[in-house]
Amino acid sequence: MPRRLFTALIAADGRSVSDDRLVDATWGSDAPLRTSAALQVYVSRLRLSLRGDRQQLERRGSGYALRLAPETTDVTRFTRRIEEGRQLLAAGSAVEAAHGFGEALSLWRGEPFADLSSSGLSSGQAVAARTRLLELREVALEEQAAARLAMGDAAGAVSGLRAAVTASPYRERRWALLALGLYRCGRQVDALATMRRVRKLLADELGVEPGIELRELERRVLAQDPHLLLATPARATAPAGSGGNHSWAGRRGAGRGHTRPLSTFVGRDHDLAVLAVALDRHRLVTVVGPAGVGKTRLAVEHLANRTESGGSWLVRLADVSPGDALTRGVAEALHAEELSGDAPADLVRALAGRAGLVVLDNCEHLTDAVAELALALLNGCPGLRILVTSREPLGVDGEGLVPIHQLPLLAGDGSPGPAVDLLMDRVRAVRPGWTPNAEDLALVPRICAALDGLPLALELAAARARVLGLKEIAENLGDRFRLLGAVPRGSTTSHSTLHDAIGWSVEALASAERALLFRLWPFEGGFSLDAADAVRPTGTPTIDSLSTLVSRSVVIADTTTTPARYRILETLRAYCGERDPDPAGSREKHARWVRDLVARCANKSPEQPGILTAGTLARELPNLCAGILHDLKHQPEVAMRTVGMLRLVNPRLTHQGITRSRRAQPPGGAPPPESPTTL
Repeated sequence: MPRRLFTALIAADGRSVSDDRLVDATWGSDAPLRTSAALQVYVSRLRLSLRGDRQQLERRGSGYALRLAPETTDVTRFTRRIEEGRQLLAAGSAVEAAHGFGEALSLWRGEPFADLSSSGLSSGQAVAARTRLLELREVALEEQAAARLAMGDAAGAVSGLRAAVTASPYRERRWALLALGLYRCGRQVDALATMRRVRKLLADELGVEPGIELRELERRVLAQDPHLLLATPARATAPAGSGGNHSWAGRRGAGRGHTRPLSTFVGRDHDLAVLAVALDRHRLVTVVGPAGVGKTRLAVEHLANRTESGGSWLVRLADVSPGDALTRGVAEALHAEELSGDAPADLVRALAGRAGLVVLDNCEHLTDAVAELALALLNGCPGLRILVTSREPLGVDGEGLVPIHQLPLLAGDGSPGPAVDLLMDRVRAVRPGWTPNAEDLALVPRICAALDGLPLALELAAARARVLGLKEIAENLGDRFRLLGAVPRGSTTSHSTLHDAIGWSVEALASAERALLFRLWPFEGGFSLDAADAVRPTGTPTIDSLSTLVSRSVVIADTTTTPARYRILETLRAYCGERDPDPAGSREKHARWVRDLVARCANKSPEQPGILTAGTLARELPNLCAGILHDLKHQPEVAMRTVGMLRLVNPRLTHQGITRSRRAQPPGGAPPPESPTTL
């Protein structure tokens, strides 16, 4: 219901919506008796979400109006990109126009204002806004095809128009663009056949003749009018520095034809070399790693540096849902438009003679479908190699894996590592002439550690250095998702914020794995399998669910120790703490495990088998500290009892104090103070 209220206000596009219409949109026929009071409660909550800014959600007459800054919503960005694209196309800038339409279409997510469909607001503003956006999307698809034709990419335009005329067969402009595209591909017969098809369709189903545009085009094709052809047809290329964020943002070319981002590439030279070796040894290689670690950037850099023969294609799949025609989309990106259907076998026949490297980017939500397609392509196209970026392996026999991790804080010789280099490089980019002082040099490693050495998080933190000092950035990392703003234009990431990138990993998990993850985030400094089993939700298979979390790069496993240790990145812990439906229950479960662990160690006899020793407690110091701090706040007498039992196991633990290190901070907390806090 709060989503319906918010959506109804957004659909009004800044206009005032009366209380009655908001009640109708929010509750429909199930409105409570005291609607005015209930509506005020939701409005108050919404204002809190807007940081209490009354100017954004203001009372106007007998209703409310939502005033958002330009570019705040995807609706605004969508309409602006379309308008800009049409202006560019009219001005003759076809390449930039096609890119703009692609950006607009990449923002599309299902049905507009879907929350209002099941509410009482079934007509009026919501229907008008929805109809307008649906029509704009249809226009954008046609304008994008027109732009591709104008810049000489007739084959690419034809591949998309075939699906477009099938989806909306009565939109005559699409048929005209398809026929023109076929003619420019040197296929006059197919162009005439296309116009005969639409003529028959309109006559049989509607009893009308084609419009003037189609009839005139048919006459000119029959006459082989030379003005229908472009004077200097050229292969389409994306503008330099563009992100290429459409759903099927394939770029054709070989080697250095691929555009790399404008920012410097820091700290991944070794990973780049490992990737090159893996692709020499395996025809299928998957780059795996957690959200924000730079998988796509690594693949793009490899494409830009690629010197071997054969083509190379980048296919972005982040916006593709599992129900989409994956095969058709890959075919469009690879300019293999001559398909009779969406089956992988059709694509294999079209690509049988191709050689080169296909990059399938952001495949974690399409693992099964991509694995099936990759096997079909590799078996049927001996000249192709496939590079996949994903947060989990495809699980295909013969697949080569290149795991990439967070950037280290220290180099092998103990000097500042790649994480520090990256943060300082990005700060210098936004602060020309910046020379770090002694305080800055001390703060940079702390910020890198708090952000797990994740390149995306470090780049977003550096962007804030334009308006904040490094000390302010470090002090505000407790609310990192608010601090770290939007991803800049031209970035290789498919997400608009760090919060979205992390959420992509968590929300895609099955309910059992997500439930276990929400029980594990309170652990400080890692945990063991036994610890995970102790806090798991009832009915959750620990080993299976934990294995899934590890394979999907949500949990990091260290199997070099006995017992194996598992860890969750601090940024991911912060997200889970925010999204956990029962954070107090999760912390209590963790604190109970701490009490049980200490009790078992204190009561264990020397002859008792097992690994519960004082060394076990020393390894769990961050968790002990977190559990005791929790109990000090909620059950002080229980905390004192736990500390007393610790003295029985190892007096040094209580004599010297339990240091509350950085790992014992709440998830997402700021780096530790200079003097450690002790119990």
